[in-house]
Amino acid sequence: MDNKKITLVYNHSIKHFVGQCNAIAAEIEKKGYEAEVFTNGELIMRKKLPEGRKCIFYDKDIPLGMRFELQGVRLFNSIGAIEACGDKCRSYELLKELPQPKTEIYPKTFFADEDFFAMYSQFIADELGLPVVAKLADGSQGREVFLLETVESITDFQRKYYAHAHLYQEFIAESRGKDIRIFVIGDEVYASMLRYNPNDFRSNIAIGGTAEKYEINNEIKDICISATRLMGLDFAGLDILLGKDGKPYICEVNSNALFTALSQVCQVNISEGIASHVIDTKTDFFNDVGLFL
Repeated sequence: MDNKKITLVYNHSIKHFVGQCNAIAAEIEKKGYEAEVFTNGELIMRKKLPEGRKCIFYDKDIPLGMRFELQGVRLFNSIGAIEACGDKCRSYELLKELPQPKTEIYPKTFFADEDFFAMYSQFIADELGLPVVAKLADGSQGREVFLLETVESITDFQRKYYAHAHLYQEFIAESRGKDIRIFVIGDEVYASMLRYNPNDFRSNIAIGGTAEKYEINNEIKDICISATRLMGLDFAGLDILLGKDGKPYICEVNSNALFTALSQVCQVNISEGIASHVIDTKTDFFNDVGLFL
């Protein structure tokens, strides 16, 4: 068992993670361990990692992650946690005991049905109010999140996306264009920043948002740590909305969150935190959480 080498994986088509993985690898090597960085494409061809290897898996390539876990590799995060975070519908169900905006998951649909579209659109408007937020289950960086203003726009959305898993959420008007991004490692909140975008209802930096350091209270810390545990995550980036009177709501939990901007804004070395967590985590048993979450 090669206990002094740690593998890092990122998706070959997403270059944003190259610098992040290299930064974590540098911190691993400062601690006397060897780090190797691969794309998922390179590891698909390599086929195998040694049993007992630790692997930081910055990807959503579920079959590849399952392959490694079945080989006895300890993934950070587990592939089951990554898969659950990558599906906003599953995430909502797993986090139901924590505060989230009122949500309705769209039922699985195989064929267009105009009568159902009309009935369900009115149901969403009645249950969640207007405007309403619609999210594709597998969206990222805010690109597949939409604000629908009318019943007719909900119907149009269904016509376009009925075959895609998606959900609808109450619009938290007080949090228009802003949220809090928080990074958790293990049971510790490492950093938090307020993101805001005056030109969009979404705050994501990837679509033009900016950020500043933000101190969160103990209630929000507890919510974020609880959500990280419930999702089975070693580390996570969480987005929190603030509603009326500052009431916090979980907007999203990200297993593979980018943290370069967060580290810079908060002057916190998140790469070192992840490296320490991975090195210090014992892997004396096969981690089957990923296969059965």
